[in-house]
Amino acid sequence: MNKTLLAVLAGIGIGMLIAPDKGSSTRKKLRGKFEDFKDEAEDQVSDLVDKGREVVKAGKSKLTDVLN
Repeated sequence: MNKTLLAVLAGIGIGMLIAPDKGSSTRKKLRGKFEDFKDEAEDQVSDLVDKGREVVKAGKSKLTDVLN
């Protein structure tokens, strides 16, 4: 994920340097893209947490079966 974030930041920087729009317009677009990226990252973390909980629950169930 660190490489992905670095690539995104590099892309933003390059985009700002060659952007044909006004600065305020470019900042607005970047803010929107950043919000989209943030929302996607939050969704992925949430999915990962849910899967982790499922794994823990399944592990507890198997452990209980083994102990009984």
